[in-house]
Amino acid sequence: MSRPGELAAARPRLAVAAAPSPAAFAQWLAELAFGGAGWPELLAAVAERTGAACRLVAETGELLAASDGRVGPRRDAAPDDVRRALAAGRAGGAVPVQVRCADGWTGRAVAVGAGPRRLGALLLAEPVAAGQLALAVAATTALLIEAVRHESPPVVRDAATVLRALRDGLGESPTPTVGGADPVRAGVVGLLRAGEAELLRAAAAHGWRLDQPHAVAGIAYTGEQPRRWASALSWLDRPMLAEGRRAWTLLHGDVEREVTRLRVRLDQIVGAGQVRVVAGALVTGPARTAASFRDADRLLRLLLRAPDGRPELPFGQAGLAQVLLAVPDERLRWFVHRHLGPIAHRDDLLRTLDCWLATGGSRQAVSERLHLHRNSVGYRVGLIKRLLGVDPLDPQTVAVLRTALAARELLAASEAG
Repeated sequence: MSRPGELAAARPRLAVAAAPSPAAFAQWLAELAFGGAGWPELLAAVAERTGAACRLVAETGELLAASDGRVGPRRDAAPDDVRRALAAGRAGGAVPVQVRCADGWTGRAVAVGAGPRRLGALLLAEPVAAGQLALAVAATTALLIEAVRHESPPVVRDAATVLRALRDGLGESPTPTVGGADPVRAGVVGLLRAGEAELLRAAAAHGWRLDQPHAVAGIAYTGEQPRRWASALSWLDRPMLAEGRRAWTLLHGDVEREVTRLRVRLDQIVGAGQVRVVAGALVTGPARTAASFRDADRLLRLLLRAPDGRPELPFGQAGLAQVLLAVPDERLRWFVHRHLGPIAHRDDLLRTLDCWLATGGSRQAVSERLHLHRNSVGYRVGLIKRLLGVDPLDPQTVAVLRTALAARELLAASEAG
Protein backbone atom coordinates (compact mmCIF):
# COMPACT_ATOMS: atom_id res chain seq x y z
CA MET A 1 0.00 0.00 0.00
CA SER A 2 1.32 3.49 -0.85
CA ARG A 3 2.13 5.73 2.07
CA PRO A 4 0.54 9.21 2.46
CA GLY A 5 3.80 10.96 1.61
CA GLU A 6 4.14 9.04 -1.65
CA LEU A 7 0.60 9.82 -2.80
CA ALA A 8 0.63 13.48 -1.72
CA ALA A 9 2.74 14.50 -4.70
CA ALA A 10 0.07 13.22 -7.11
CA ARG A 11 -2.80 14.68 -5.10
CA PRO A 12 -5.04 17.08 -7.11
CA ARG A 13 -4.66 20.62 -5.89
CA LEU A 14 -7.50 22.15 -3.90
CA ALA A 15 -8.27 25.18 -6.01
CA VAL A 16 -9.89 27.20 -3.22
CA ALA A 17 -8.74 29.70 -0.64
CA ALA A 18 -6.60 28.70 2.35
CA ALA A 19 -9.81 28.18 4.32
CA PRO A 20 -11.92 26.05 1.93
CA SER A 21 -15.67 25.79 2.29
CA PRO A 22 -16.92 22.40 3.53
CA ALA A 23 -18.60 21.78 0.14
CA ALA A 24 -15.39 22.48 -1.80
CA PHE A 25 -13.39 20.35 0.62
CA ALA A 26 -15.87 17.46 0.33
CA GLN A 27 -15.66 17.50 -3.47
CA TRP A 28 -11.85 17.64 -3.41
CA LEU A 29 -11.64 14.68 -1.03
CA ALA A 30 -14.10 12.73 -3.18
CA GLU A 31 -11.76 13.30 -6.14
CA LEU A 32 -8.95 11.79 -4.07
CA ALA A 33 -11.09 8.81 -3.07
CA PHE A 34 -12.22 8.12 -6.62
CA GLY A 35 -8.59 8.43 -7.67
CA GLY A 36 -7.60 5.58 -5.35
CA ALA A 37 -6.52 7.39 -2.18
CA GLY A 38 -6.78 5.22 0.93
CA TRP A 39 -7.85 6.18 4.44
CA PRO A 40 -4.32 7.21 5.57
CA GLU A 41 -4.00 9.76 2.77
CA LEU A 42 -7.56 11.02 3.22
CA LEU A 43 -6.96 11.48 6.93
CA ALA A 44 -3.64 13.21 6.24
CA ALA A 45 -5.54 15.65 4.00
CA VAL A 46 -8.13 16.26 6.74
CA ALA A 47 -5.38 16.89 9.28
CA GLU A 48 -3.63 19.26 6.90
CA ARG A 49 -6.76 21.32 6.29
CA THR A 50 -8.08 21.33 9.86
CA GLY A 51 -4.76 21.60 11.61
CA ALA A 52 -5.75 18.75 13.93
CA ALA A 53 -4.62 15.14 14.08
CA CYS A 54 -7.38 12.63 13.39
CA ARG A 55 -8.19 8.95 13.58
CA LEU A 56 -10.79 6.72 11.95
CA VAL A 57 -12.22 4.02 14.23
CA ALA A 58 -14.76 1.30 13.54
CA GLU A 59 -17.90 0.81 15.62
CA THR A 60 -16.03 -2.01 17.35
CA GLY A 61 -13.37 0.47 18.49
CA GLU A 62 -10.68 -0.83 16.11
CA LEU A 63 -8.29 1.70 14.59
CA LEU A 64 -8.82 1.75 10.82
CA ALA A 65 -6.35 4.54 10.03
CA ALA A 66 -4.74 7.65 11.46
CA SER A 67 -3.45 10.90 10.01
CA ASP A 68 0.10 10.02 11.12
CA GLY A 69 0.08 6.94 8.87
CA ARG A 70 -0.68 4.25 11.46
CA VAL A 71 -3.08 1.58 10.27
CA GLY A 72 -5.01 -0.97 12.36
CA PRO A 73 -6.42 -3.34 13.18
CA ARG A 74 -6.00 -2.98 16.92
CA ARG A 75 -8.35 -1.91 19.66
CA ASP A 76 -8.04 1.86 20.01
CA ALA A 77 -11.27 3.01 21.64
CA ALA A 78 -13.95 1.46 23.79
CA PRO A 79 -16.78 0.23 21.54
CA ASP A 80 -19.41 1.64 23.91
CA ASP A 81 -17.83 5.10 23.64
CA VAL A 82 -17.86 4.95 19.85
CA ARG A 83 -21.46 3.74 19.71
CA ARG A 84 -22.50 6.44 22.17
CA ALA A 85 -20.83 9.05 19.96
CA LEU A 86 -22.57 7.69 16.85
CA ALA A 87 -25.94 7.63 18.58
CA ALA A 88 -25.47 11.26 19.64
CA GLY A 89 -24.56 12.23 16.08
CA ARG A 90 -27.63 10.51 14.62
CA ALA A 91 -29.80 12.25 17.21
CA GLY A 92 -28.48 15.62 16.06
CA GLY A 93 -26.47 16.45 19.16
CA ALA A 94 -25.14 20.02 19.08
CA VAL A 95 -21.75 19.06 20.58
CA PRO A 96 -20.05 15.89 19.28
CA VAL A 97 -19.20 13.36 21.97
CA GLN A 98 -15.62 13.07 23.16
CA VAL A 99 -13.95 9.66 22.74
CA ARG A 100 -10.84 8.65 24.68
CA CYS A 101 -8.48 6.17 23.04
CA ALA A 102 -6.38 3.48 24.71
CA ASP A 103 -3.20 5.60 24.60
CA GLY A 104 -4.90 8.57 26.26
CA TRP A 105 -5.44 10.48 22.99
CA THR A 106 -8.86 12.18 22.91
CA GLY A 107 -10.93 13.46 20.04
CA ARG A 108 -14.41 14.65 19.14
CA ALA A 109 -16.37 12.05 17.17
CA VAL A 110 -18.08 12.69 13.83
CA ALA A 111 -20.27 9.80 12.67
CA VAL A 112 -19.19 8.20 9.38
CA GLY A 113 -22.19 6.53 7.79
CA ALA A 114 -25.07 6.95 5.36
CA GLY A 115 -28.44 5.21 5.45
CA PRO A 116 -27.97 1.66 6.80
CA ARG A 117 -24.20 1.78 6.25
CA ARG A 118 -22.31 2.49 9.49
CA LEU A 119 -18.53 2.58 9.25
CA GLY A 120 -17.61 4.16 12.58
CA ALA A 121 -16.36 7.57 13.68
CA LEU A 122 -13.84 10.16 12.58
CA LEU A 123 -12.07 11.51 15.67
CA LEU A 124 -10.63 15.02 15.56
CA ALA A 125 -8.02 15.83 18.22
CA GLU A 126 -9.02 18.19 21.01
CA PRO A 127 -9.46 21.13 21.21
CA VAL A 128 -11.87 21.41 18.28
CA ALA A 129 -13.46 24.53 16.80
CA ALA A 130 -16.75 24.66 14.89
CA GLY A 131 -14.98 25.30 11.58
CA GLN A 132 -12.78 22.24 12.04
CA LEU A 133 -15.82 20.08 12.80
CA ALA A 134 -17.56 21.30 9.63
CA LEU A 135 -14.58 20.17 7.55
CA ALA A 136 -14.54 16.82 9.37
CA VAL A 137 -18.22 16.28 8.56
CA ALA A 138 -17.47 17.14 4.92
CA ALA A 139 -14.83 14.39 4.85
CA THR A 140 -17.21 11.55 5.70
CA THR A 141 -18.41 10.85 2.15
CA ALA A 142 -14.85 10.33 0.88
CA LEU A 143 -14.15 7.98 3.80
CA LEU A 144 -17.25 5.97 2.89
CA ILE A 145 -16.21 5.78 -0.76
CA GLU A 146 -12.95 4.20 0.32
CA ALA A 147 -14.86 1.89 2.69
CA VAL A 148 -16.67 0.38 -0.30
CA ARG A 149 -13.32 -0.77 -1.73
CA HIS A 150 -12.56 -2.62 1.50
CA GLU A 151 -15.64 -4.78 1.11
CA SER A 152 -15.40 -8.01 -0.86
CA PRO A 153 -16.34 -9.20 -3.28
CA PRO A 154 -16.94 -5.95 -5.19
CA VAL A 155 -20.30 -5.88 -6.92
CA VAL A 156 -20.36 -4.60 -10.49
CA ARG A 157 -23.66 -2.85 -11.11
CA ASP A 158 -24.87 -2.50 -14.66
CA ALA A 159 -25.84 0.98 -15.84
CA ALA A 160 -29.55 0.16 -16.03
CA THR A 161 -29.60 -0.92 -12.37
CA VAL A 162 -27.80 2.26 -11.31
CA LEU A 163 -30.26 4.44 -13.24
CA ARG A 164 -33.27 2.60 -11.85
CA ALA A 165 -31.93 3.04 -8.32
CA LEU A 166 -31.35 6.75 -8.91
CA ARG A 167 -34.89 7.10 -10.26
CA ASP A 168 -36.31 5.42 -7.16
CA GLY A 169 -34.31 7.78 -4.95
CA LEU A 170 -32.08 7.31 -1.92
CA GLY A 171 -34.58 8.98 0.38
CA GLU A 172 -37.28 6.39 -0.29
CA SER A 173 -37.66 3.02 1.42
CA PRO A 174 -36.93 0.43 -1.29
CA THR A 175 -39.72 -2.07 -1.90
CA PRO A 176 -38.48 -5.55 -0.94
CA THR A 177 -38.62 -8.35 -3.45
CA VAL A 178 -40.52 -11.53 -2.79
CA GLY A 179 -38.67 -14.82 -3.09
CA GLY A 180 -36.18 -13.39 -5.57
CA ALA A 181 -38.82 -13.55 -8.30
CA ASP A 182 -37.70 -10.26 -9.85
CA PRO A 183 -33.91 -10.15 -10.19
CA VAL A 184 -34.01 -6.67 -11.77
CA ARG A 185 -35.89 -5.24 -8.82
CA ALA A 186 -33.68 -7.16 -6.41
CA GLY A 187 -30.61 -5.48 -7.90
CA VAL A 188 -32.15 -2.03 -7.48
CA VAL A 189 -33.20 -2.71 -3.88
CA GLY A 190 -29.77 -4.09 -3.05
CA LEU A 191 -28.03 -1.01 -4.43
CA LEU A 192 -30.30 1.38 -2.56
CA ARG A 193 -29.83 -0.51 0.68
CA ALA A 194 -26.05 -0.41 0.21
CA GLY A 195 -26.20 3.34 0.70
CA GLU A 196 -24.89 6.54 -0.81
CA ALA A 197 -21.21 5.59 -0.97
CA GLU A 198 -21.91 2.44 -2.98
CA LEU A 199 -24.24 4.35 -5.29
CA LEU A 200 -21.52 6.95 -5.88
CA ARG A 201 -19.02 4.18 -6.66
CA ALA A 202 -21.40 2.27 -8.92
CA ALA A 203 -22.24 5.41 -10.91
CA ALA A 204 -18.57 6.39 -11.20
CA ALA A 205 -17.86 3.01 -12.82
CA HIS A 206 -20.01 4.19 -15.74
CA GLY A 207 -18.49 7.68 -15.91
CA TRP A 208 -21.18 9.46 -13.89
CA ARG A 209 -19.98 11.73 -11.09
CA LEU A 210 -23.01 12.17 -8.86
CA ASP A 211 -21.09 14.48 -6.53
CA GLN A 212 -20.87 16.98 -9.41
CA PRO A 213 -23.70 18.80 -11.26
CA HIS A 214 -25.60 16.42 -13.53
CA ALA A 215 -29.01 16.11 -15.15
CA VAL A 216 -31.18 13.23 -16.30
CA ALA A 217 -31.85 13.06 -20.04
CA GLY A 218 -35.05 11.48 -21.34
CA ILE A 219 -35.28 10.26 -24.94
CA ALA A 220 -38.36 9.12 -26.87
CA TYR A 221 -38.66 7.46 -30.27
CA THR A 222 -41.73 8.26 -32.40
CA GLY A 223 -40.89 6.20 -35.49
CA GLU A 224 -42.02 2.74 -36.58
CA GLN A 225 -38.77 0.75 -36.59
CA PRO A 226 -38.17 -0.44 -33.00
CA ARG A 227 -35.27 -2.68 -34.00
CA ARG A 228 -33.38 0.22 -35.52
CA TRP A 229 -34.16 2.25 -32.39
CA ALA A 230 -32.73 -0.46 -30.12
CA SER A 231 -29.61 -0.67 -32.27
CA ALA A 232 -29.22 3.11 -32.24
CA LEU A 233 -29.16 3.16 -28.44
CA SER A 234 -26.47 0.48 -28.38
CA TRP A 235 -24.30 2.55 -30.73
CA LEU A 236 -24.29 5.63 -28.52
CA ASP A 237 -21.13 6.49 -26.59
CA ARG A 238 -22.88 6.44 -23.22
CA PRO A 239 -24.66 3.86 -21.03
CA MET A 240 -28.46 3.91 -21.09
CA LEU A 241 -31.57 2.58 -19.43
CA ALA A 242 -33.78 1.49 -22.35
CA GLU A 243 -37.50 1.00 -21.72
CA GLY A 244 -39.33 0.36 -24.97
CA ARG A 245 -39.59 3.56 -26.95
CA ARG A 246 -38.01 5.60 -24.16
CA ALA A 247 -34.51 5.72 -22.74
CA TRP A 248 -32.69 7.52 -19.94
CA THR A 249 -29.12 8.54 -19.19
CA LEU A 250 -27.16 11.16 -17.23
CA LEU A 251 -25.51 14.27 -18.64
CA HIS A 252 -22.67 16.42 -17.32
CA GLY A 253 -21.26 19.76 -18.44
CA ASP A 254 -23.19 21.86 -20.95
CA VAL A 255 -26.49 20.00 -20.73
CA GLU A 256 -28.24 21.88 -23.53
CA ARG A 257 -25.37 21.15 -25.91
CA GLU A 258 -25.40 17.50 -24.86
CA VAL A 259 -29.15 17.26 -25.48
CA THR A 260 -28.65 18.50 -29.04
CA ARG A 261 -25.69 16.16 -29.55
CA LEU A 262 -27.77 13.16 -28.44
CA ARG A 263 -30.70 14.09 -30.65
CA VAL A 264 -28.56 14.72 -33.75
CA ARG A 265 -26.69 11.46 -33.34
CA LEU A 266 -29.91 9.46 -33.00
CA ASP A 267 -31.52 11.29 -35.93
CA GLN A 268 -28.59 10.19 -38.08
CA ILE A 269 -29.32 6.56 -37.24
CA VAL A 270 -33.13 6.30 -37.09
CA GLY A 271 -34.11 9.18 -39.36
CA ALA A 272 -34.68 12.88 -38.83
CA GLY A 273 -37.68 14.04 -36.82
CA GLN A 274 -38.29 10.75 -35.01
CA VAL A 275 -36.51 11.48 -31.72
CA ARG A 276 -37.42 13.79 -28.84
CA VAL A 277 -34.87 14.62 -26.11
CA VAL A 278 -35.35 16.46 -22.81
CA ALA A 279 -33.27 17.08 -19.70
CA GLY A 280 -34.31 17.59 -16.10
CA ALA A 281 -32.86 20.19 -13.78
CA LEU A 282 -29.16 20.18 -12.90
CA VAL A 283 -28.65 18.61 -9.48
CA THR A 284 -25.71 17.62 -7.28
CA GLY A 285 -25.62 14.54 -5.08
CA PRO A 286 -27.29 11.14 -5.56
CA ALA A 287 -30.17 12.07 -3.26
CA ARG A 288 -31.26 14.78 -5.74
CA THR A 289 -31.07 12.75 -8.96
CA ALA A 290 -34.59 11.38 -8.48
CA ALA A 291 -35.95 14.94 -8.73
CA SER A 292 -34.17 15.45 -12.05
CA PHE A 293 -35.63 12.11 -13.20
CA ARG A 294 -39.14 13.32 -12.36
CA ASP A 295 -38.55 16.57 -14.25
CA ALA A 296 -37.25 14.73 -17.30
CA ASP A 297 -40.18 12.30 -17.31
CA ARG A 298 -42.79 15.07 -17.21
CA LEU A 299 -40.98 17.24 -19.75
CA LEU A 300 -40.76 14.27 -22.12
CA ARG A 301 -44.49 13.69 -21.84
CA LEU A 302 -45.07 17.40 -22.42
CA LEU A 303 -42.81 17.45 -25.48
CA LEU A 304 -44.54 14.44 -27.02
CA ARG A 305 -47.86 16.32 -26.81
CA ALA A 306 -46.50 19.53 -28.32
CA PRO A 307 -48.29 20.22 -31.63
CA ASP A 308 -45.28 21.93 -33.21
CA GLY A 309 -43.10 18.79 -33.18
CA ARG A 310 -40.31 20.52 -31.27
CA PRO A 311 -37.45 17.97 -30.94
CA GLU A 312 -35.75 19.20 -27.73
CA LEU A 313 -36.76 20.58 -24.35
CA PRO A 314 -33.95 20.94 -21.82
CA PHE A 315 -35.04 22.22 -18.43
CA GLY A 316 -33.45 25.63 -19.01
CA GLN A 317 -35.72 26.22 -22.02
CA ALA A 318 -38.95 24.95 -20.47
CA GLY A 319 -40.39 28.37 -19.65
CA LEU A 320 -43.16 28.32 -17.05
CA ALA A 321 -42.78 24.56 -16.70
CA GLN A 322 -39.48 25.15 -14.87
CA VAL A 323 -41.47 26.60 -11.98
CA LEU A 324 -44.62 24.51 -12.31
CA LEU A 325 -42.75 21.20 -12.15
CA ALA A 326 -42.03 21.91 -8.49
CA VAL A 327 -45.70 22.55 -7.65
CA PRO A 328 -47.79 19.59 -6.36
CA ASP A 329 -50.44 18.39 -8.81
CA GLU A 330 -53.30 19.18 -6.43
CA ARG A 331 -52.19 22.84 -6.30
CA LEU A 332 -51.97 22.95 -10.09
CA ARG A 333 -55.47 21.50 -10.43
CA TRP A 334 -56.83 24.10 -8.02
CA PHE A 335 -55.14 26.91 -9.96
CA VAL A 336 -56.45 25.67 -13.30
CA HIS A 337 -59.99 25.27 -11.94
CA ARG A 338 -59.87 28.70 -10.32
CA HIS A 339 -58.85 30.56 -13.48
CA LEU A 340 -60.07 28.37 -16.36
CA GLY A 341 -62.92 26.41 -14.76
CA PRO A 342 -65.81 27.91 -16.79
CA ILE A 343 -64.15 27.00 -20.12
CA ALA A 344 -62.20 23.89 -18.99
CA HIS A 345 -64.52 21.61 -21.01
CA ARG A 346 -64.32 23.74 -24.18
CA ASP A 347 -61.22 22.81 -26.17
CA ASP A 348 -62.20 25.30 -28.88
CA LEU A 349 -62.21 28.18 -26.40
CA LEU A 350 -58.99 27.03 -24.75
CA ARG A 351 -57.21 26.91 -28.12
CA THR A 352 -58.58 30.34 -29.01
CA LEU A 353 -57.44 31.78 -25.67
CA ASP A 354 -53.98 30.29 -26.10
CA CYS A 355 -53.60 31.80 -29.58
CA TRP A 356 -55.11 35.12 -28.46
CA LEU A 357 -52.52 35.46 -25.69
CA ALA A 358 -49.66 34.24 -27.91
CA THR A 359 -50.44 36.83 -30.63
CA GLY A 360 -51.07 39.74 -28.30
CA GLY A 361 -54.76 39.87 -29.16
CA SER A 362 -54.47 39.89 -32.96
CA ARG A 363 -57.78 38.78 -34.43
CA GLN A 364 -56.14 38.34 -37.85
CA ALA A 365 -53.31 36.16 -36.49
CA VAL A 366 -55.71 33.96 -34.52
CA SER A 367 -57.91 33.64 -37.59
CA GLU A 368 -54.97 32.42 -39.66
CA ARG A 369 -53.66 30.03 -37.01
CA LEU A 370 -57.00 28.39 -36.25
CA HIS A 371 -58.47 28.71 -39.77
CA LEU A 372 -61.44 30.68 -38.47
CA HIS A 373 -63.33 33.66 -39.83
CA ARG A 374 -62.38 36.91 -38.08
CA ASN A 375 -65.97 37.24 -36.88
CA SER A 376 -65.79 33.76 -35.32
CA VAL A 377 -62.63 34.78 -33.48
CA GLY A 378 -64.36 37.87 -32.14
CA TYR A 379 -67.34 35.81 -31.00
CA ARG A 380 -65.16 33.30 -29.19
CA VAL A 381 -63.08 35.96 -27.46
CA GLY A 382 -66.24 37.70 -26.33
CA LEU A 383 -67.56 34.42 -24.94
CA ILE A 384 -64.28 33.82 -23.10
CA LYS A 385 -64.46 37.29 -21.50
CA ARG A 386 -68.04 36.70 -20.41
CA LEU A 387 -67.44 33.21 -18.98
CA LEU A 388 -64.18 34.02 -17.20
CA GLY A 389 -65.22 37.50 -16.13
CA VAL A 390 -61.82 38.98 -17.05
CA ASP A 391 -60.18 40.79 -19.93
CA PRO A 392 -57.64 38.37 -21.46
CA LEU A 393 -55.48 41.31 -22.58
CA ASP A 394 -55.18 42.97 -19.17
CA PRO A 395 -51.43 42.65 -18.30
CA GLN A 396 -52.00 41.03 -14.90
CA THR A 397 -54.68 38.73 -16.26
CA VAL A 398 -52.45 37.66 -19.15
CA ALA A 399 -49.80 36.37 -16.73
CA VAL A 400 -52.38 34.42 -14.72
CA LEU A 401 -54.06 32.90 -17.78
CA ARG A 402 -50.74 31.92 -19.38
CA THR A 403 -49.74 30.18 -16.16
CA ALA A 404 -53.09 28.41 -15.92
CA LEU A 405 -52.85 27.17 -19.52
CA ALA A 406 -49.29 25.93 -18.94
CA ALA A 407 -50.37 24.17 -15.73
CA ARG A 408 -53.29 22.54 -17.54
CA GLU A 409 -51.01 21.24 -20.30
CA LEU A 410 -48.49 19.92 -17.78
CA LEU A 411 -51.25 18.06 -15.90
CA ALA A 412 -52.64 16.64 -19.16
CA ALA A 413 -49.17 15.44 -20.17
CA SER A 414 -48.62 13.72 -16.82
CA GLU A 415 -51.99 11.99 -16.91
CA ALA A 416 -51.49 10.84 -20.51
CA GLY A 417 -48.84 8.33 -19.39
